[in-house]
Amino acid sequence: MIHAYCLQGDHLAVSSPEAAGALPENAIWIDLLNPTPEEDRAVEAWTKAPVPTRDDMREIEESSRFYSEDGAQYLTAPVLHAADSEYPGVSPVTFILTGSKLVTVRYTEPKSFGLYIARALKPGNSLIGPRCDGLGIFLGLLEAIIDRLADILENVALGIDRSSADIFGRSPETKPMGTADFRESLTRIGRQGEFLSKVRESLAGVSRLLVYLSTSLKQDTVRKDARTWLRSLERDAQSLTTYVDYLSNRITFLLDTLVGLISIEQNAIIKIFSVAAVGFMPPTLVASIYGMNFHRMPELSWSFGYPMAIGIMVLSAVLPLIYFRRKGWL
Repeated sequence: MIHAYCLQGDHLAVSSPEAAGALPENAIWIDLLNPTPEEDRAVEAWTKAPVPTRDDMREIEESSRFYSEDGAQYLTAPVLHAADSEYPGVSPVTFILTGSKLVTVRYTEPKSFGLYIARALKPGNSLIGPRCDGLGIFLGLLEAIIDRLADILENVALGIDRSSADIFGRSPETKPMGTADFRESLTRIGRQGEFLSKVRESLAGVSRLLVYLSTSLKQDTVRKDARTWLRSLERDAQSLTTYVDYLSNRITFLLDTLVGLISIEQNAIIKIFSVAAVGFMPPTLVASIYGMNFHRMPELSWSFGYPMAIGIMVLSAVLPLIYFRRKGWL
């Protein structure tokens, strides 16, 4: 699907040109979403810039993600999508700067793109100016991606706070965590860590793109406001990277804490069995002695032999428990 966004004063107007048709003259952004081979060839004819295939976009080498070809700049970054769903993912998006136009190639629908488009189509949006070109659209999209990642990280931080409260916020009157609680907490924190790794991957890709862009663009051909905007985006990406590291350390701490609590519970269970085994050993020894079938055992003829054996077994079981209690082992 091809969407062409044309400059209309202080906002953009969208059209959907056919692959066999012509591109509107004032189009500054061509957005390819799940393009067909015919649509790729049409954009190539309009812009004179080759469109990478989906397999090309998946390459992870630096030289495959950032390069120049036929006077066009190709920049590919992994962008987080479906962040609000059960199965978020990271998919590459390619940005092609050719002349004054921007071409984007994507096979997913990140929410950041939708938010930017919805805002750019409104008059008086403060995003689009009369001198706006493909680079301005590109920087606006990068800003939308970074802002979306910031919102996502805020939600991740809230989730980590709730997980921390579940572990450390229990009062003495609250029932201690059981096996089901431990399993649920481990699963939830594990998912948060996995999701955070996807955010880190997307943020790292965007940061690499910004570094390459700042060094590759000719400073004499880039407006001062665009250079200032680019430096601001680099600072934002760096601050988010630091925040991701902080959240990652918090998740690691919570996982270590949960594993420690589980070990304590396991040790408590093992201690109970150990104490029970020690408590039953002396009575078992007494019962074993008087359970022998030797002919000459003086106690067999005593009238109080049976109560005596029962008393010795009870006393031998109680005394170790009292001793353990005084030592603080129980």
